[in-house]
Amino acid sequence: MEDKITPEELKLLREFKSRLFDMYWEKFGFFYLHVLPHPNLEIGSRGLVGKEKESGVVLAFGSSACKDLSLQPDYLFAELQFGFKWERLIIPWDSIFRIFDKAQNSICQLRVVTDFPIDPKKDSKPEAPKEEPKKVIEVDFSKKK
Repeated sequence: MEDKITPEELKLLREFKSRLFDMYWEKFGFFYLHVLPHPNLEIGSRGLVGKEKESGVVLAFGSSACKDLSLQPDYLFAELQFGFKWERLIIPWDSIFRIFDKAQNSICQLRVVTDFPIDPKKDSKPEAPKEEPKKVIEVDFSKKK
């Protein structure tokens, strides 16, 4: 078996991981992703902390743990809660190592690829909703007659 992966194989692997994620979302309702460190992995302002920089992080997915979700060809976008703070995540499909349900009846271990960078400009990253400037009428009472 050769260690190098072709662009066609990479595309198939990304699509497989996307479909697998979608199936877990539909069938299990609550499940976990083990994500390994990757150059294109973004975990909001939190990032990877402590030992996560070496061994990755296990993320919980479910309707109450996930506020926003978007599956893109090269990555998964999600807003997940860490403590009391919501973080915006960009998870490259290439960085997903394991996916498993809460009872661990189903566990899938997958190949991690770090030598094919993703191009975030190719896909449209979901932008944070921009707040419209509030219309404020200022009244100057200092010039009363």
